[in-house]
Amino acid sequence: MTNIQQQFESRIAELTRPLNGQYPRPWMSDTTDPLSAPLFIVGKNQAKAYAEDRLTHQRHMNALFNRASESCRQLYDEMSGAAPSPTRKNINRFRAMLDEERISDILETNVICYSTPMSSDLALPGHKGGTKHGTEIFEVLLHFIQPKVLIVHGAGTAKQLSRILDIRLPAPPGKASKPSAINVNGMTVFVIPSLALPAWNKWSSWADAYLQQVAKMAADVLRA
Repeated sequence: MTNIQQQFESRIAELTRPLNGQYPRPWMSDTTDPLSAPLFIVGKNQAKAYAEDRLTHQRHMNALFNRASESCRQLYDEMSGAAPSPTRKNINRFRAMLDEERISDILETNVICYSTPMSSDLALPGHKGGTKHGTEIFEVLLHFIQPKVLIVHGAGTAKQLSRILDIRLPAPPGKASKPSAINVNGMTVFVIPSLALPAWNKWSSWADAYLQQVAKMAADVLRA
């Protein structure tokens, strides 16, 4: 393990200690080396919490790095009772399109790496500190990994990321159109409509064609 890998894992271990009875979730990925991830799929914050009383911190860490017979996806299935959220299903659908473009080692993450059933729940007393801590995790990921491509889904995500990057990102398109991207600090950033319900319902009729275009454009950036 290199020095940077040691620093990164140490920081992630520190940031994923329990908060408000849950383990913060920095990402979902199939890779054993998150530092190599060229592309992030970014949402606002995840719905499914990993309760502190259901697993150990060591097991959580092993699953994050897909090692010691643990994996991100297997642990998610266990924690969710094999009942993935609608957002998870849509992300999986988009991931299949990215796979077709031979994009691998993707990190699915959030601008706030802390779980609540609804984003509005972040304001509740029981989730005190969740927004600040979850945002810090995402900032650490950007600092260490420096992905080439960010695919940001949802208006709320774009607003939150605009604050983090100190730049005004465009709003996601409200109707079928050709995807566009902007360059931010060397990263190509696509802002797309939300993959989460209920916003997904507003564009689901044209989502597949649009997402396929995004996948192809992202692949072109990574191959350049």
